[in-house]
Amino acid sequence: MKRIFGNAVVLAGEELEPTRGYVVVEDGRIAEVGTGNPGRSYTDLKRGIICPSFTNAHTHVGDACGRDAGAYRSISERVGRGGVKFELLKNERRVKEGICSALEEMLSSGTICFADFREGGMRGAEILNSTAEAWPVHPVVLGRPDGDNPEEVLERCDGFGISSAADYQEEELLRLRRLAERMGKLFAVHCAEVRDDTPEVLRLRPDFVVHLTSATEKSIAEVVRRRVPVVLCPRANGSFAVGLPRVKEILEGTLVALGTDNVMANSLNMLREMEFTFKLARGMSRDYRLDAVEILKAATLNGRKILKLKSNAIEDGNPASFLIFRNNKYIYDPILGIVHRFRACDIKGMVEGDTLLGGKGIV
Repeated sequence: MKRIFGNAVVLAGEELEPTRGYVVVEDGRIAEVGTGNPGRSYTDLKRGIICPSFTNAHTHVGDACGRDAGAYRSISERVGRGGVKFELLKNERRVKEGICSALEEMLSSGTICFADFREGGMRGAEILNSTAEAWPVHPVVLGRPDGDNPEEVLERCDGFGISSAADYQEEELLRLRRLAERMGKLFAVHCAEVRDDTPEVLRLRPDFVVHLTSATEKSIAEVVRRRVPVVLCPRANGSFAVGLPRVKEILEGTLVALGTDNVMANSLNMLREMEFTFKLARGMSRDYRLDAVEILKAATLNGRKILKLKSNAIEDGNPASFLIFRNNKYIYDPILGIVHRFRACDIKGMVEGDTLLGGKGIV
C-alpha cells in the first residue's frame, strides 16, 4: 500500500527541519520525503504540519482508575508502599478499565509509544500487555519482581523500572541490574524525585533515570559527565508538590525525553507536557534563546532513542509514525505552534505503519 501526503510542512529528519513538501508512505515505512509538489495524485493536507508521533517516556497507566485520588496527601501517602495507589491496584477489573481509558487519552493527543513502570510482578505485566493488544499503541513495559522470580518477570517485560533505590537492598539492585544486562533488557530507576539519591542510583549504571527533581548541581553534573539519559516529568513533579527539575541544565547536558508520569496526578497529554516544560525552562533560566525544537525532540525522537527503539524521524527508510496537524495561517513558527499553542483537537490524523488513525478533516 502506498500513500502520499502533500502540500504540507514536514518536520524532517533528526533536526525536525521545517520543509514545505510531501511524504510518501509505502509498506509501513517512509519511502520518500520531498520538497514542493509530489507531481502525482496525493492527499492534500492544505499546508498542515507533519510531525513525528509523541513518545511518552514515563507513565504509570495502571493508576488511571484513580485520577486525583488522594490529591491533598503527600507523595508517600499517595504512591508510596501501602499508599492510596496500592489500594486501587487491588481491583483488577478497575485497573484494566483505567488502562483502556489511559490508552484512549494517549491516542487522542498524539502518543503511539509509551514506557510504563509497571508494578505487580508477572501479573502486572500481563495485565498491561494483554490490555494493550487491542489498541494501536506500542507499550515498553518496565516491570518489577514484587515477589516473583525476577527472570520470569523480565521474560514478560522490556526491562526493569525500579521505584526507588531506597526500596531495595543495594546487592539486590545490583543482581537485578546484572540480570537485565545479561538478558539484553532495559534497567531504569526513579532518581532524586524527593531526595537526592543520585550517587546510589548511578552506582547501578542505569540505562536511564527519571525525574532529578531534587538533584543538586553536583549530582546533575555527574549525570551529565556519565552521559546518563534522563526522562523529565515536570507537571507531575509540580502536582505531587516535590519541586521542579532544572530543565535547561539537564537538557543541555545529556539526552532528555519527556514523560507524564503517574495518571493519578497528571494527564497523559504530551502537548501540555511540552508547553509546561518549555515555559518552565525559559522562566527558570531567564534565557529567551532556549529553542522549542529541543522540547519537541524530547517529546518525540529522544524517547525512542532512550528506549532503544527504531527512530520515527521523518526520513527515508524509517517506520511511518507521524502526526498531521491542521494548518493555522497565523502561526509563524510550526515548531512553537506544536509546543505551546496546539491542542489535541488540532491533530487531524495519525499515520502508524500502513494505518491512518483518526483522519478527521483529511480528504
